[in-house]
Amino acid sequence: MNVTNPSEAQSSRPQIVRTDRADDDVRRDFRRLHRGVYVDSGTTLTTTDRIRAAWMSAGSGSVVAGLSAQFLHGVRYPDVDGDVEMIRDLRGQGRRRSGIRFIRTDRLSAHDIVEIAGMPVTSVVRTAYDLGRRRPDWLALGHLDDLARSAELDLAALWAYTRDHPRARGICQLRELVPLVDPLAESPGESWTRLIMHRHGLPRPESQIEVFDENGALIARFDLGYRRYKIGIDYDGVEYHSSEEQKLHDHRRDGGVMRRGWIPLRTVAAALSADENGEMAKIRSALERRGYR
Repeated sequence: MNVTNPSEAQSSRPQIVRTDRADDDVRRDFRRLHRGVYVDSGTTLTTTDRIRAAWMSAGSGSVVAGLSAQFLHGVRYPDVDGDVEMIRDLRGQGRRRSGIRFIRTDRLSAHDIVEIAGMPVTSVVRTAYDLGRRRPDWLALGHLDDLARSAELDLAALWAYTRDHPRARGICQLRELVPLVDPLAESPGESWTRLIMHRHGLPRPESQIEVFDENGALIARFDLGYRRYKIGIDYDGVEYHSSEEQKLHDHRRDGGVMRRGWIPLRTVAAALSADENGEMAKIRSALERRGYR
């Protein structure tokens, strides 16, 4: 899928037409995307184009929502491989159409809707409210972190929105996650690690901790850690850290931070999934060695 940002999509927007009755010219020169929506043949659609086509097909009152809205808000880690997501009020139907997922809901207020690339889109707060209630919880936290980082999500406003919807499905999860949101998080894996640390009763870590050598040169940047105790924690992506070259780089970096009195720790998705308790025990042990009680 060709992913681009809204401004790029607008500058090279393909011809997408909405017609209830395709004439011969449309059938000859355009291809059908959705019921009543066609695009000129030979066009490679960006993600924004695909969202636009779905919105044009969805009908009056539809608002781009969920993961599709998150993408349009310009997040760093968009998740747009599934259906385009739309909200329609109770007059519509909450069901799927080919390539479109309709979310049936009460009416959105004017404050819940903004315009992006000429389309009505759920606001940053409303988008966070919708995604923060979804399972799995660690991915929901990753979405919230990304919105806070990339779209300047107002956490006080999100908390107020949460308070005003006390009976919504998934609201208990969202209440737990809002205080944990960190705009400095740089990957869903970091969000996952931080959530597990919280649930194991570990103190809240700092994010993106930089370590310098005696000459003031940067030698390491930890994903998470405790500056007070000189403990650094990295969530390593398998692809990035499996090469021999990267392993050698990591070894040299670890030696440098250890000479500065730091304890470097690493975890990966497979380890967290297979032995969550063991991974958290390593962090707790390091903390206790440094005097944390």
